[in-house]
Amino acid sequence: MFEVTDPADPDTAARLLTARYATGADREMWEREGVTLPPEQAVLAVLADPAPSADALVALVALVPRGREVWDLYEYIGMSLARGRDKPVPWETLGRASGTSKQAAQQRFERRQRDGARLEARRPEYGRPRATTREWLDEHANQLRGLVAVLTCHHSELIALSPVVAVAVHEFGAIHYMYGDADVLAGARRVVAAIRAEEQERTGRPSWDQYLLSARAWAAFERLEEFIAAAP
Repeated sequence: MFEVTDPADPDTAARLLTARYATGADREMWEREGVTLPPEQAVLAVLADPAPSADALVALVALVPRGREVWDLYEYIGMSLARGRDKPVPWETLGRASGTSKQAAQQRFERRQRDGARLEARRPEYGRPRATTREWLDEHANQLRGLVAVLTCHHSELIALSPVVAVAVHEFGAIHYMYGDADVLAGARRVVAAIRAEEQERTGRPSWDQYLLSARAWAAFERLEEFIAAAP
């Protein structure tokens, strides 16, 4: 049984809460691959428990910083898209939206940019994109991450498709908020390939078993697929 011995350890907290609360495809991924629940899903599971144990509550507190990282990324993506418009949204407006000043919002955005660049530079095992790919990412990275954010809103639907898709989606969740743009592009391609392979697998099955995604999830997936197909 897992024990939370250090409240500052979100990895231990994620394992404890996954072992206790994961069900369905999430349970299978945990038992077979050791894949933990996304932080927001784990926290909601504790809050839905009518009588959570003390260690589960400590784990919730320990996991909050990991969830905050995810929301910080969503804020960064939103700001990137807002500033990348033909008529950029003013920093003063973005500052009010985030509950800070114009200067604080801009500084937080620029710090996130620097952190992402440093992390990518420290991970040579992921390789460096070709020059043409780097040029494409320089122009389209904000749109790529925006489409990814839309698709991840359908996380539960995606992981229910199959264990293979679930692995690709869970891995992509970490890539999305921890690694650089080239890794996000590669991860998006793996998710697309896994979903298309599942679609092909179901082609010959009875019609009642050909359901894949809701209309909205499917539309988000196809927009992402079409977008990354244009990448070099």
